[in-house]
Amino acid sequence: MSEQNTAQLLIIGTGVIAMSIAYHCAEAGIDVVLLERDAIESTATQTAGAFRTYFPGRVHDSELVVRSLADFRSFGATVGVDLGLTETGMLVVASTADQAAVLEAEVPAQRDVGVQLELLTAAQAIRRNPWLDPAGVEAAVWCPQMIHLRADEVLRGYAEGARKHGARVWTGTTATEVDARTGRVSTTAGDFTAEAIVIAAGQCSGDIAAMADLKLPVWGQYAELFRTDPVGDGDVEAPFTFHPEAGLKTMGMGPSFLVGLERFSKREGMRDIWHEAACDEVARRYPRLRDVKLHSAWTGTLDVTPSRTALIGKAGGKHERIFFAAGFTGHDLGQAPATGKIIRDLCLGRQPGVDITPFSLARNGA
Repeated sequence: MSEQNTAQLLIIGTGVIAMSIAYHCAEAGIDVVLLERDAIESTATQTAGAFRTYFPGRVHDSELVVRSLADFRSFGATVGVDLGLTETGMLVVASTADQAAVLEAEVPAQRDVGVQLELLTAAQAIRRNPWLDPAGVEAAVWCPQMIHLRADEVLRGYAEGARKHGARVWTGTTATEVDARTGRVSTTAGDFTAEAIVIAAGQCSGDIAAMADLKLPVWGQYAELFRTDPVGDGDVEAPFTFHPEAGLKTMGMGPSFLVGLERFSKREGMRDIWHEAACDEVARRYPRLRDVKLHSAWTGTLDVTPSRTALIGKAGGKHERIFFAAGFTGHDLGQAPATGKIIRDLCLGRQPGVDITPFSLARNGA
């Protein structure tokens, strides 16, 4: 086997998560090989350059994005790429007193990890988003850390930075066999061996882990974003608005609303049910949109887990060589920098600067 087919760390991955890991590990002096099934430019994140820092009920997810945000703000200085970062804000709406109490109770913990939050009355929430049905708003939370940036430039910056620090990137290369005991990985481009292996291949991560007889509960889930018919002559003035109870997400985009619904299922044929549920929720929360049609704006597949939180960590026992980072449920862009640093620290035998217990296999029934 040639020397170029051996490495300290072999990453089987795709997209911004894998590239962040390659960059941070190579920058730390680790000899890295990344096996990328597709061309790098074809693996852009599904978030299209938008991400939020506030995840109600999931402080650990908020912390990863807050930590990543600091990296994005300094990306020009550290990686040499201008991301064109802007912050627009996010509104989280509670429709009942009980929901409002739950959101309020969690505010201190969210603030402790760096999320900026402001509690709003119903009237203040309506001023932020006048399209809301006042009868359906008990209270709200405002977070100014809704971020827009150039996702393609993040990927390019990490790719160029990884190569600059010595990482070898093999595109168009698919893993066909993984031996956790020896660190050998067979691929369509030949065999590779490594001291450690990272599985960061999105929805394919579970299948790759299965090659090594490791259970990684990650699967591909169909997802869709909708766009309403135009609802006015000018641009819609409405911030990114999230209704945790329903999983409904909306945002003004030009003369229309962009609509998403956070509902996941392993069942086949859910598209029509999902579309109907989105229509019902939009009509319920936004009466003026009751008769407005929803049209498909984007369809794709997200890598998801039972907990809807990513799996990040190191396997044990006979899988001690294997690390994993998968199941980001579309939040890969916002969590990529922090994830790259976590895997780097684990590979170097260091404690990450963040508690990774919520991202463990044990928390996902594995």
